[in-house]
Amino acid sequence: MRLEKICVLGGGNGAHAMAADLALKGFEVNMCEAPEFKDHFATTMNRKEIEFVDIWDNKKIAKLTMATTDFGAAIKDTQYIMMPIPAIGHKPFFERIAPHLEDGQTLVMWPGNFSALLFAHMLREKAINKDITLAECHTLPWGCRLLAPGSVKIAVEAWKLLIAAFPAKHTEKVVADLKGTYPVIPGEHVLATSLNNLNPIVHPAGCVLNAGWIDTLGKDFYFYRHGTTLSIARVIKAVYEEVVKIGQAVNVKMLEYPEESFFSKTQIMSVYFRTSFDKEGAVANISGPSSMKDRYITEDVPYGLVTTAQIARTFHVETPVIDAIIELTSVVNEVDYRREGRSLEALGIAGLSKKKLLDLLQEGSY
Repeated sequence: MRLEKICVLGGGNGAHAMAADLALKGFEVNMCEAPEFKDHFATTMNRKEIEFVDIWDNKKIAKLTMATTDFGAAIKDTQYIMMPIPAIGHKPFFERIAPHLEDGQTLVMWPGNFSALLFAHMLREKAINKDITLAECHTLPWGCRLLAPGSVKIAVEAWKLLIAAFPAKHTEKVVADLKGTYPVIPGEHVLATSLNNLNPIVHPAGCVLNAGWIDTLGKDFYFYRHGTTLSIARVIKAVYEEVVKIGQAVNVKMLEYPEESFFSKTQIMSVYFRTSFDKEGAVANISGPSSMKDRYITEDVPYGLVTTAQIARTFHVETPVIDAIIELTSVVNEVDYRREGRSLEALGIAGLSKKKLLDLLQEGSY
């Protein structure tokens, strides 16, 4: 089956970049934002086009087939549904599309943040028995920012993307469908894609150790330009090493990073990305976070580190650095991130032995 019709959910940086990129690559693209954000989405809805600025600063206009807040209309007859949205939006977006899902559709989350298991558990609870494939990638295909309503700029683009389906026996089909569009390679299963997401590994540690600067500089703070020092790099590397041990406990081999990449301004974030020329400069010019309540904390801790730490506890892996970051960010933001985070119960995997978990990830049978 030739991939032709795609729906992109969301209206932020990643959604605009993906919708524009796919439209420019010749796909019919429907884009759908939640109704409560329609004011911010109005320019794109009215124009049905997006200005796309690539890594070489070339400006192109991408024409959309549809730009709407009607989820049913947006996903109707589409083959792939892309979800490049913040993790906090996963559940409410999925609640809205679940009644409209059609047999044969594939959902891909960019990045996953353990959402494939979350959605599978939600489908089971709702007794929705559609022939749906769930998949997730370890990151977005780019680092990007909205320049203005309906205009998005790509700073860096990926040359390697880890992707996996739930169940994993469908991963090869998803790779075959997407490999001509994005540089995807198969992961062992959907815990591989979520554990390999670098945002929770890099962002919370860097933020909590730069809290004073973030509070002081606000919008003038640049995470990579201002916030990466030798001391902070050591902590980020320690977080990564703890995640490596967790990966080993669930048969996941983490993507590898050269030792020197941990001690560069761009950190390990830039290893699998490219730019037109100055990669370190391009990453360093990505602004933010402007406060400690930015998604670098509010997404990457409860939907990343908290879940990762729960997997660690299940398989008796010690994570003192990750635990410390969860506790410190909870104190800083006066939020109990452990309580509010994405739990193993919500993923439908609490209490599973290693064998039962791996069987579930591979075959999808509960």
